[in-house]
Amino acid sequence: MTETRAGDSARPLEVALIGAGLIARLHLDAWISTGASVRVHSKDGRAPDLARACGARAVDTLDEALDGADVVDICSPTSSHHEIAMAAVAAGVGIVCEKPLAADVTEAEEIVTAAERAGVRLCPTHNARFAPAFARLHDLVAAGGIGAGAVATFDVAGYHPRPWTGRASARSGGILTDQMLHGVDIAYWIFGDVVRVHAHYQGQLTAPAPEGAFAVGTAVLTHADGALSRIVSRWTATPDPPIRVAYHVSGTGGTVLHDSEWPQEIKVFGGAGGAFAPHGESPFLAEIREFSRAFQGGPEPRLGPRDALAAVRITQAAAESASSGRAVELPVKGAA
Repeated sequence: MTETRAGDSARPLEVALIGAGLIARLHLDAWISTGASVRVHSKDGRAPDLARACGARAVDTLDEALDGADVVDICSPTSSHHEIAMAAVAAGVGIVCEKPLAADVTEAEEIVTAAERAGVRLCPTHNARFAPAFARLHDLVAAGGIGAGAVATFDVAGYHPRPWTGRASARSGGILTDQMLHGVDIAYWIFGDVVRVHAHYQGQLTAPAPEGAFAVGTAVLTHADGALSRIVSRWTATPDPPIRVAYHVSGTGGTVLHDSEWPQEIKVFGGAGGAFAPHGESPFLAEIREFSRAFQGGPEPRLGPRDALAAVRITQAAAESASSGRAVELPVKGAA
C-alpha cells in the first residue's frame, strides 16, 4: 500500500466527513477522540448543526471537503458512495466508507480497483468485526478452538428504520443488502470464501417504511472449506429491543454461544427494569482508532477493500436468490 499524505504521524489527521446523520455523528465523535481535525459536508443542510455540536467545522462543497484532507469518511446514503469515493481516489485522499461499500457489485469493483491502482488506502467500516464478542469468536475459531465441520448461525435484530438509506425500490434487496451485511461479513471473516448462497425474504422491502413495518431476511452460506453459516436479519415493528445480536457456532471440538440480551432482564420494585445496557468500548471508536493508526503509518487494519467487495457480492447474491427462489453460485478461485 502506497502511503498517502497521512504518513506524517506528527500531526493530526485532516478528515473530511461526508454526511450528517446518526452514523456520521458516531464517526465524528470517534475521529475527534483520536485527535483528528474534522470538516463536515452534507447535501441535506445538516452539516453546520452537527459540526457545531461536536467542535468540527462545516464546509459547503465536496471539493472543499477533499481539499487538503488526508482521509474522507463517507457516511452518506449508499447511492452516493461511488461518486464520492472516486473523487477521493482522483484527489489522492484516503477513504473510510460505511457499509455497504457501494450499491452494487460493479460499482464496488470500480472503487476497489481504482483505489488499488492509485495506491489509495481504502478502509470499509464493518463495525461488527470490532465488537469484542465477534473478535473473540474469530480468534477462537482461527486457533482451532471449536474443531472442524463448523455450522454457525448469526442473528441480528433491530427496529425498522424509517426511512433507511433514503428511498429504495423492491429491486434494492432491502434488509438482504443492508443489515444482513453485518452477519455476512462476520461469517466471511471467520470461515472464508462463500461459494453458494440461498436466501429468503419476507416483510417490508421498499423504503420509506410505514409504521409497524417488519422485515426478515435469511441466507444460508456454503463456504469453500465446507462450513455452513445461516444469517438471520430482522427489522422489528417496535423499538424494543433497539438492537440484538447473537450467534451459535458449533464444530467437532465444541460450541460457542453469545446473545447481547444476556441477562435478559432485571427486576426492580414496581416492575421490569429492562435489559442491561451494552458495556465496553464502542465498536465505532475501536474501528476508527485502528484506521487512524493505519493512515498514520501503523499496522494494517483487520479488514480491507477486498473484504468490502466480498460482502457486497454475497449480499447481492442473497437478493438475487430471494428474488428467484434459487441458490446462487459464487465461483471462487481454488474452491472445490
